[in-house]
Amino acid sequence: MDDFNLTWLANGAGGSRQPGLQAELRRLGVGPYACRHMSAKGDFYALRAENLRAPAANILKQEFLAKGAEAAVHPQVILGQPERSAVLMLATAAQYKRICEGLRRQQFGLPALAAEIEQALLNIGREEWQLPVSGQNRQMTLSTNTQIMGILNLTPDSFSDGGSYASVEQAVERALQMQSQGAYIIDVGGESTRPGHQQISEAEEISRVEPVIRALRAVSDVLISIDTYKPAVARAALASGADMINDIWGLQCPDDPERRMAALAAEFGCPVIAMHNRAEIAADLDVPQELARFFRRSQQIAEQAGMQAEQLIFDIGFGFGKEPGQNMQALAAAPALRILGRPLLVAASRKSTLGLLTGRPVQERQTATDATTAAAQLFGAALVRVHDVAATADVLAVCRPLYQINQNREVI
Repeated sequence: MDDFNLTWLANGAGGSRQPGLQAELRRLGVGPYACRHMSAKGDFYALRAENLRAPAANILKQEFLAKGAEAAVHPQVILGQPERSAVLMLATAAQYKRICEGLRRQQFGLPALAAEIEQALLNIGREEWQLPVSGQNRQMTLSTNTQIMGILNLTPDSFSDGGSYASVEQAVERALQMQSQGAYIIDVGGESTRPGHQQISEAEEISRVEPVIRALRAVSDVLISIDTYKPAVARAALASGADMINDIWGLQCPDDPERRMAALAAEFGCPVIAMHNRAEIAADLDVPQELARFFRRSQQIAEQAGMQAEQLIFDIGFGFGKEPGQNMQALAAAPALRILGRPLLVAASRKSTLGLLTGRPVQERQTATDATTAAAQLFGAALVRVHDVAATADVLAVCRPLYQINQNREVI
């Protein structure tokens, strides 16, 4: 099967301008039919597919030209060299619809590409998701109106707040405080994952998180996430009352070749935050394509393990397996990742890249964190994972209306 790794070359806001164009046309007094017809010409998408066989690339280019659209391929592909080519497709949604009708009648994997394009356009326009919650008769609702995940580190060595909550009572008090300030999810972690962190045993990690999760669940119905890449720790946390898993390896941990984490998530039917990560940093990384390929691999692993597509949330992995510049590229790539159809999470709070950009120590990076929060909301991310919930709530209170205006929605 061809692996096209279809990506969207999104604009800065990551959105179609069609709703705004329709509003402007209506103000001019344009009738409903003409309004729909003309605004469709502004509903424009640039998509990139990889690894097309030479005959497929040639046929695809002709299909696009025949429909008044454009497709760029390697100039020598008409001669069969190279044998495979990437393709850059430029068309409106209406043109893509007609083009895909033609591609479904072709060979060389083009019907599969047509199906991917059609699904991608649906995904790009998606604004809300319902996710199952482990062990509870309810669902979690996420949308492009960004919600807050509050960080609760039960570790002595976390880079920002290690050792701040030494007792169960202190930890629960802090969780309840974050909930009152606007946190939708509390993310409980028992092992630091900062660069150079000291790995601890599963038993020690469980001993840190399990009592806090049980105590918090006894006094609050707030959503609880367990921040771990270890299946045994995740199982203990879910059994203690946690609702979801936050996996820094995106179900692809090198220490879990049997994919036990994915099997566990399928067993519990819980949401999983699949974070992008790499064992080694690559200086020549094409970040948007790398993120899309990684998350598609997570989707494949999830499906093979029996998980539902609705269980996945994607985290861009700010600060993991990337150079500082690549972290910012990952943040900028967030709009384009809407092509995958899953809610997105940004977790940049107080991280070292922000220190490099501002020259400030970890405890003085809140303003820089707020900037990434604003970007996340304006890009349509579903979640931000932060230390300071109160400050983040203020940032989102201002940025949510801006996002809605950009999408041509009512703001009050």
